[in-house]
Amino acid sequence: MISNLITKYLNGDATEKEVELIFEWIDASENNKKEFIALKKAWALTEVSNTNKDIAWKAIQKNISKTKPSKYKTWIKYAAILVLFISIGRLAWINNNQDQNLEQNNTIVLEIEGNNIQLDSLIQHVTNQSGEVIAEQNNNEIIYKTSKTSAPIEYHTLNIPLGKTFKVTLSDGTKVYLNSGTTFKYPKQFSNNSNRLVYLTGEAFFEVKEDKANPFVVNINDIAVKVLGTKFNVNAYPENSKTSCVLVEGSVQVYNLNNSNNNALITPNHKATWNPASKVFNLKQVNTDLYTAWIHGEIILDSAHFSSFSKKLERAFNVKIINNNSLLEAQEFSGTINFKTSSLADILDLLKFDTYFEYSIEDNQIIISNN
Repeated sequence: MISNLITKYLNGDATEKEVELIFEWIDASENNKKEFIALKKAWALTEVSNTNKDIAWKAIQKNISKTKPSKYKTWIKYAAILVLFISIGRLAWINNNQDQNLEQNNTIVLEIEGNNIQLDSLIQHVTNQSGEVIAEQNNNEIIYKTSKTSAPIEYHTLNIPLGKTFKVTLSDGTKVYLNSGTTFKYPKQFSNNSNRLVYLTGEAFFEVKEDKANPFVVNINDIAVKVLGTKFNVNAYPENSKTSCVLVEGSVQVYNLNNSNNNALITPNHKATWNPASKVFNLKQVNTDLYTAWIHGEIILDSAHFSSFSKKLERAFNVKIINNNSLLEAQEFSGTINFKTSSLADILDLLKFDTYFEYSIEDNQIIISNN
């Protein structure tokens, strides 16, 4: 029965009583909750792709366990989860007109030898002043030729504006995913016999090519991340009071550049947070998906307040969000949003289902009122 009810709910055909029964089933166990969340994501994907949708959805339905509903409880706490998962795929193409009122300045700039190159074409050769091809751009990625040098290091700088993400493959084969509002400085070629030193402001995910003889070092303000070969995410936006490093695999060392004895070793599924005021690293275990989903164009929320959620929206859509609605601020949200396929209007309209508000767009600002 529950599979039929969920199908009706996803299609917008469930009655109020049937919706209550679904919430009771979700509330019956953590497995039900996880299963429901997985179904929402699967449903959204089938809705968007529209490829063999009926077949795919019937296969998904078979995996729904038959659990007897328990006593009705506080279903309202799931409202935000439902809103986020159910409707984004469906509304993605409906509300684009409102986003057209937002101004966009989305040019990615590469600084080479004192010159700025706008990476605004789909495919192009990147050359130096001598006309030598040093890298290839392919859509949202730039790939450097594999090489090392004994000559003095020459640095290049990528500036990623808000609303854009980009990927660079360095000359040692290391892949770096750059989030919006990020500046990344790196050598055109690494040296034969020294640390592979790069500089970051903003956010990036690193897949470092192993080279035990030449450690890879990321400088971020007054700390550094030192690795041999591993995957990790660094969040170091200037407006944040703290810098964090989340490790997916391998191991990395973080240390204070002014006192290398002040350091910490991070193991997988842990986050190190640096407090520049106290000069202390704090370590804790985390779900790394929450910190790396942006690579795939997603924002994953786990009981997140609107204030932290809206910061991610501001970067993803290059806007300023001013929230004057105290009820919206107090609400917690869980779920997954694909900001590559959803418009900002889609997302705001979905939030209105849970906590109603009005908003207006003025000078690239989203102003949320208390109505």
